[in-house]
Amino acid sequence: MRPSASIAEEFLEGLKGPRPIGTTRRGIGPTSVERSARLSVRVADLLEPDSLVARLRELRDFWRLGGPDPKQEARELLGAFEGLEVKVVETGPVISGALSGGGTVVFEGAQGTMLDLLFGTFPYVTSSLTTSASAAVGCGVPFRSLGRVVGVAKAYTTRVGSGPFPTEIQGELAERIRSAGGEYGATTGRPRRIGWLDLPQLKFAVELNGVDSVFLTRLDTLSGLERVRVCVSYEGAVSFPESLSGLERVRPQYVELEGWPPIDGAERSRLMREGYGALHPNARRYVEFVESELGVPVSHIGIGPGIEEVLER
Repeated sequence: MRPSASIAEEFLEGLKGPRPIGTTRRGIGPTSVERSARLSVRVADLLEPDSLVARLRELRDFWRLGGPDPKQEARELLGAFEGLEVKVVETGPVISGALSGGGTVVFEGAQGTMLDLLFGTFPYVTSSLTTSASAAVGCGVPFRSLGRVVGVAKAYTTRVGSGPFPTEIQGELAERIRSAGGEYGATTGRPRRIGWLDLPQLKFAVELNGVDSVFLTRLDTLSGLERVRVCVSYEGAVSFPESLSGLERVRPQYVELEGWPPIDGAERSRLMREGYGALHPNARRYVEFVESELGVPVSHIGIGPGIEEVLER
Protein backbone atom coordinates (compact mmCIF):
# COMPACT_ATOMS: atom_id res chain seq x y z
CA MET A 1 0.00 0.00 0.00
CA ARG A 2 1.26 3.49 -0.79
CA PRO A 3 2.79 5.46 2.12
CA SER A 4 0.80 8.54 1.07
CA ALA A 5 -2.43 6.53 1.32
CA SER A 6 -1.58 5.53 4.88
CA ILE A 7 -1.09 9.20 5.75
CA ALA A 8 -4.52 9.97 4.27
CA GLU A 9 -6.03 7.11 6.33
CA GLU A 10 -4.70 8.64 9.55
CA PHE A 11 -6.25 11.96 8.52
CA LEU A 12 -9.67 10.43 7.80
CA GLU A 13 -9.73 8.46 11.05
CA GLY A 14 -8.81 11.62 12.95
CA LEU A 15 -11.93 13.34 11.58
CA LYS A 16 -14.10 10.83 13.47
CA GLY A 17 -12.91 12.04 16.87
CA PRO A 18 -13.92 9.72 19.75
CA ARG A 19 -15.74 7.26 17.44
CA PRO A 20 -13.26 6.19 14.75
CA ILE A 21 -14.23 3.53 12.21
CA GLY A 22 -11.48 1.24 13.49
CA THR A 23 -9.72 0.63 10.17
CA THR A 24 -6.41 -1.19 9.72
CA ARG A 25 -4.84 2.23 8.89
CA ARG A 26 -3.08 0.76 5.88
CA GLY A 27 -4.55 3.20 3.38
CA ILE A 28 -7.28 1.02 1.88
CA GLY A 29 -10.09 3.54 2.50
CA PRO A 30 -8.32 6.44 0.80
CA THR A 31 -7.64 4.36 -2.31
CA SER A 32 -11.40 3.84 -2.62
CA VAL A 33 -11.96 7.58 -2.22
CA GLU A 34 -9.42 8.12 -4.98
CA ARG A 35 -11.15 5.62 -7.26
CA SER A 36 -14.49 7.40 -6.84
CA ALA A 37 -12.73 10.67 -7.68
CA ARG A 38 -11.22 8.98 -10.76
CA LEU A 39 -7.71 9.63 -9.48
CA SER A 40 -6.64 6.21 -8.24
CA VAL A 41 -3.41 4.45 -9.14
CA ARG A 42 -4.27 1.35 -11.16
CA VAL A 43 -2.11 -1.64 -12.01
CA ALA A 44 -1.90 -0.35 -15.60
CA ASP A 45 -0.16 2.78 -14.28
CA LEU A 46 2.66 0.61 -12.94
CA LEU A 47 3.37 -0.46 -16.51
CA GLU A 48 3.93 3.19 -17.48
CA PRO A 49 6.33 4.92 -15.01
CA ASP A 50 5.84 8.45 -16.40
CA SER A 51 2.08 8.13 -16.07
CA LEU A 52 2.52 6.85 -12.52
CA VAL A 53 4.50 9.89 -11.37
CA ALA A 54 1.92 12.24 -12.89
CA ARG A 55 -0.89 10.38 -11.11
CA LEU A 56 0.92 10.53 -7.76
CA ARG A 57 1.36 14.30 -8.18
CA GLU A 58 -2.39 14.64 -8.73
CA LEU A 59 -3.06 12.66 -5.57
CA ARG A 60 -0.71 14.79 -3.48
CA ASP A 61 -2.55 17.90 -4.69
CA PHE A 62 -5.91 16.21 -4.01
CA TRP A 63 -5.18 15.33 -0.36
CA ARG A 64 -2.97 18.35 0.44
CA LEU A 65 -1.34 16.42 3.28
CA GLY A 66 2.27 16.53 2.15
CA GLY A 67 3.82 13.11 2.26
CA PRO A 68 6.55 11.49 0.18
CA ASP A 69 7.91 12.97 -3.06
CA PRO A 70 5.92 11.49 -5.99
CA LYS A 71 9.07 10.40 -7.81
CA GLN A 72 10.40 8.61 -4.74
CA GLU A 73 7.05 6.97 -4.07
CA ALA A 74 6.88 5.87 -7.71
CA ARG A 75 10.32 4.25 -7.39
CA GLU A 76 9.15 2.34 -4.29
CA LEU A 77 6.00 1.12 -6.01
CA LEU A 78 7.86 0.06 -9.14
CA GLY A 79 10.45 -1.75 -7.04
CA ALA A 80 7.72 -3.71 -5.25
CA PHE A 81 6.07 -4.45 -8.61
CA GLU A 82 9.25 -5.73 -10.27
CA GLY A 83 8.84 -9.25 -11.62
CA LEU A 84 5.05 -9.14 -11.42
CA GLU A 85 4.50 -7.55 -14.82
CA VAL A 86 4.03 -10.92 -16.50
CA LYS A 87 1.20 -11.71 -14.05
CA VAL A 88 -0.95 -8.77 -15.13
CA VAL A 89 -3.93 -10.04 -17.11
CA GLU A 90 -7.56 -9.13 -17.70
CA THR A 91 -9.24 -11.49 -15.23
CA GLY A 92 -12.65 -11.70 -16.87
CA PRO A 93 -11.59 -13.63 -20.00
CA VAL A 94 -9.39 -15.97 -17.94
CA ILE A 95 -12.28 -16.88 -15.59
CA SER A 96 -14.83 -17.09 -18.40
CA GLY A 97 -12.48 -19.37 -20.33
CA ALA A 98 -12.15 -21.69 -17.36
CA LEU A 99 -15.90 -21.84 -16.89
CA SER A 100 -16.67 -22.40 -20.56
CA GLY A 101 -14.17 -25.25 -20.52
CA GLY A 102 -16.15 -27.02 -17.81
CA GLY A 103 -13.95 -25.88 -14.92
CA THR A 104 -14.99 -24.79 -11.46
CA VAL A 105 -14.12 -21.35 -10.10
CA VAL A 106 -14.51 -20.45 -6.43
CA PHE A 107 -15.08 -16.78 -5.64
CA GLU A 108 -14.19 -16.21 -1.98
CA GLY A 109 -15.26 -13.08 -0.14
CA ALA A 110 -12.76 -11.58 2.28
CA GLN A 111 -15.16 -9.71 4.60
CA GLY A 112 -18.62 -10.13 6.02
CA THR A 113 -21.90 -8.76 4.73
CA MET A 114 -22.30 -6.30 7.58
CA LEU A 115 -19.08 -4.57 6.45
CA ASP A 116 -20.48 -3.96 2.96
CA LEU A 117 -20.21 -0.32 1.90
CA LEU A 118 -23.86 -0.17 0.76
CA PHE A 119 -25.73 -2.63 2.98
CA GLY A 120 -23.56 -2.89 6.11
CA THR A 121 -23.64 -0.95 9.38
CA PHE A 122 -22.61 2.32 7.73
CA PRO A 123 -20.34 4.15 8.50
CA TYR A 124 -18.71 1.26 10.40
CA VAL A 125 -18.03 -0.63 7.21
CA THR A 126 -15.18 -1.39 4.84
CA SER A 127 -14.60 0.68 1.70
CA SER A 128 -15.73 -1.93 -0.83
CA LEU A 129 -18.63 -4.22 -1.70
CA THR A 130 -18.64 -7.57 0.10
CA THR A 131 -21.85 -9.33 -0.97
CA SER A 132 -22.02 -12.26 -3.37
CA ALA A 133 -23.15 -10.06 -6.27
CA SER A 134 -19.90 -8.08 -6.08
CA ALA A 135 -17.93 -11.17 -7.14
CA ALA A 136 -19.06 -10.64 -10.73
CA VAL A 137 -18.28 -6.92 -10.70
CA GLY A 138 -14.91 -7.36 -9.00
CA CYS A 139 -13.72 -10.13 -11.33
CA GLY A 140 -15.15 -8.87 -14.60
CA VAL A 141 -17.51 -11.72 -15.39
CA PRO A 142 -21.25 -11.74 -16.19
CA PHE A 143 -23.55 -12.10 -13.19
CA ARG A 144 -25.00 -15.27 -14.71
CA SER A 145 -21.55 -16.84 -14.25
CA LEU A 146 -22.21 -17.06 -10.54
CA GLY A 147 -23.69 -20.36 -9.44
CA ARG A 148 -24.25 -21.78 -5.97
CA VAL A 149 -23.74 -19.37 -3.06
CA VAL A 150 -22.40 -20.78 0.20
CA GLY A 151 -22.70 -18.42 3.16
CA VAL A 152 -19.96 -18.80 5.77
CA ALA A 153 -20.94 -17.91 9.34
CA LYS A 154 -19.45 -18.53 12.76
CA ALA A 155 -21.51 -20.28 15.42
CA TYR A 156 -21.33 -16.96 17.30
CA THR A 157 -20.82 -13.34 16.23
CA THR A 158 -17.65 -11.24 16.17
CA ARG A 159 -16.71 -7.72 15.22
CA VAL A 160 -13.45 -5.74 15.04
CA GLY A 161 -13.52 -2.04 15.81
CA SER A 162 -16.43 0.27 16.52
CA GLY A 163 -20.06 -0.05 15.56
CA PRO A 164 -23.35 -1.42 16.93
CA PHE A 165 -23.29 -4.96 18.30
CA PRO A 166 -26.68 -6.01 19.76
CA THR A 167 -25.62 -9.45 21.05
CA GLU A 168 -22.22 -8.46 22.44
CA ILE A 169 -20.92 -10.43 25.43
CA GLN A 170 -18.67 -8.79 28.03
CA GLY A 171 -16.32 -10.01 30.70
CA GLU A 172 -14.98 -13.47 31.47
CA LEU A 173 -17.27 -15.35 29.08
CA ALA A 174 -16.28 -13.15 26.14
CA GLU A 175 -12.61 -13.67 26.95
CA ARG A 176 -13.10 -17.43 27.18
CA ILE A 177 -14.68 -17.59 23.72
CA ARG A 178 -12.12 -15.15 22.30
CA SER A 179 -9.25 -17.24 23.60
CA ALA A 180 -10.75 -20.55 22.46
CA GLY A 181 -11.39 -19.21 18.97
CA GLY A 182 -8.19 -17.18 18.57
CA GLU A 183 -10.35 -14.16 17.91
CA TYR A 184 -7.79 -11.49 17.13
CA GLY A 185 -7.67 -9.34 13.99
CA ALA A 186 -5.65 -10.94 11.19
CA THR A 187 -4.06 -7.63 10.17
CA THR A 188 -3.90 -5.59 13.37
CA GLY A 189 -3.95 -8.27 16.08
CA ARG A 190 -6.69 -6.39 17.90
CA PRO A 191 -9.01 -8.53 20.05
CA ARG A 192 -12.32 -9.09 18.32
CA ARG A 193 -15.55 -8.25 20.11
CA ILE A 194 -17.61 -11.36 20.90
CA GLY A 195 -21.36 -11.93 20.87
CA TRP A 196 -24.01 -14.63 20.66
CA LEU A 197 -25.23 -15.70 17.24
CA ASP A 198 -27.48 -12.95 15.84
CA LEU A 199 -30.11 -14.63 13.67
CA PRO A 200 -31.90 -11.43 12.54
CA GLN A 201 -28.58 -10.20 11.19
CA LEU A 202 -27.74 -13.59 9.69
CA LYS A 203 -31.16 -13.87 8.03
CA PHE A 204 -30.59 -10.43 6.49
CA ALA A 205 -27.25 -11.62 5.10
CA VAL A 206 -28.70 -14.90 3.81
CA GLU A 207 -31.46 -13.09 1.91
CA LEU A 208 -29.23 -10.33 0.58
CA ASN A 209 -26.64 -12.77 -0.76
CA GLY A 210 -29.07 -15.35 -2.12
CA VAL A 211 -27.44 -18.02 0.02
CA ASP A 212 -28.15 -21.62 -1.01
CA SER A 213 -26.54 -23.25 2.02
CA VAL A 214 -24.60 -22.25 5.13
CA PHE A 215 -21.14 -23.37 6.23
CA LEU A 216 -21.31 -22.99 10.03
CA THR A 217 -17.82 -22.66 11.52
CA ARG A 218 -16.36 -22.64 15.04
CA LEU A 219 -18.85 -25.06 16.59
CA ASP A 220 -15.92 -26.36 18.66
CA THR A 221 -15.26 -22.88 20.08
CA LEU A 222 -18.61 -22.92 21.90
CA SER A 223 -18.10 -26.49 23.12
CA GLY A 224 -17.70 -26.91 26.86
CA LEU A 225 -20.15 -24.13 27.73
CA GLU A 226 -22.99 -25.17 30.01
CA ARG A 227 -25.56 -23.22 28.01
CA VAL A 228 -25.48 -21.16 24.82
CA ARG A 229 -27.80 -18.39 23.66
CA VAL A 230 -29.09 -17.46 20.21
CA CYS A 231 -30.73 -14.14 19.38
CA VAL A 232 -33.91 -14.96 17.46
CA SER A 233 -35.47 -11.50 17.15
CA TYR A 234 -35.21 -7.84 18.09
CA GLU A 235 -37.93 -6.53 20.38
CA GLY A 236 -40.08 -4.00 18.55
CA ALA A 237 -38.41 -4.53 15.16
CA VAL A 238 -40.28 -6.29 12.36
CA SER A 239 -37.27 -6.39 10.04
CA PHE A 240 -33.55 -5.73 10.25
CA PRO A 241 -33.09 -2.01 11.12
CA GLU A 242 -32.21 0.24 8.19
CA SER A 243 -30.37 2.88 10.23
CA LEU A 244 -27.41 2.81 12.60
CA SER A 245 -29.43 4.45 15.36
CA GLY A 246 -32.18 1.87 14.91
CA LEU A 247 -29.71 -0.99 15.32
CA GLU A 248 -28.22 0.65 18.40
CA ARG A 249 -31.66 0.79 20.05
CA VAL A 250 -32.76 -2.81 19.51
CA ARG A 251 -33.18 -5.23 22.40
CA PRO A 252 -32.21 -8.78 21.38
CA GLN A 253 -34.56 -11.61 22.34
CA TYR A 254 -32.81 -14.91 23.08
CA VAL A 255 -33.45 -18.62 23.07
CA GLU A 256 -31.20 -20.57 25.44
CA LEU A 257 -29.99 -24.05 24.51
CA GLU A 258 -28.09 -26.74 26.36
CA GLY A 259 -24.35 -26.80 25.71
CA TRP A 260 -22.27 -29.76 24.59
CA PRO A 261 -19.03 -31.38 25.80
CA PRO A 262 -15.62 -30.08 24.69
CA ILE A 263 -14.54 -30.93 21.16
CA ASP A 264 -10.83 -31.58 21.63
CA GLY A 265 -8.29 -33.26 19.38
CA ALA A 266 -9.40 -36.81 20.12
CA GLU A 267 -13.06 -35.90 19.69
CA ARG A 268 -12.32 -34.20 16.36
CA SER A 269 -10.61 -37.34 15.10
CA ARG A 270 -13.60 -39.45 16.12
CA LEU A 271 -16.06 -37.07 14.48
CA MET A 272 -14.02 -36.99 11.29
CA ARG A 273 -14.25 -40.78 11.12
CA GLU A 274 -17.90 -41.14 12.11
CA GLY A 275 -19.48 -38.02 10.63
CA TYR A 276 -22.22 -35.58 11.61
CA GLY A 277 -24.39 -38.19 13.30
CA ALA A 278 -21.67 -38.73 15.91
CA LEU A 279 -21.91 -35.15 17.17
CA HIS A 280 -23.32 -34.77 20.66
CA PRO A 281 -27.13 -34.43 20.47
CA ASN A 282 -27.02 -30.92 21.93
CA ALA A 283 -24.52 -29.79 19.27
CA ARG A 284 -26.74 -31.26 16.54
CA ARG A 285 -29.74 -29.55 18.13
CA TYR A 286 -27.89 -26.22 17.92
CA VAL A 287 -27.02 -26.71 14.24
CA GLU A 288 -30.53 -27.82 13.33
CA PHE A 289 -32.12 -24.96 15.29
CA VAL A 290 -30.05 -22.46 13.30
CA GLU A 291 -30.98 -24.21 10.07
CA SER A 292 -34.68 -24.14 10.92
CA GLU A 293 -34.60 -20.45 11.80
CA LEU A 294 -32.69 -19.46 8.65
CA GLY A 295 -34.76 -21.54 6.26
CA VAL A 296 -31.70 -22.75 4.32
CA PRO A 297 -29.67 -25.92 4.94
CA VAL A 298 -26.52 -25.95 7.03
CA SER A 299 -24.43 -28.10 4.72
CA HIS A 300 -21.06 -28.01 6.49
CA ILE A 301 -19.95 -27.63 10.11
CA GLY A 302 -16.47 -26.59 11.19
CA ILE A 303 -15.22 -28.45 14.28
CA GLY A 304 -11.62 -27.21 14.42
CA PRO A 305 -9.06 -24.79 13.01
CA GLY A 306 -7.82 -27.16 10.29
CA ILE A 307 -9.28 -26.87 6.79
CA GLU A 308 -9.99 -30.60 6.86
CA GLU A 309 -11.79 -30.48 10.23
CA VAL A 310 -15.23 -30.20 8.68
CA LEU A 311 -18.37 -32.31 8.85
CA GLU A 312 -20.52 -32.51 5.75
CA ARG A 313 -24.21 -33.29 6.07
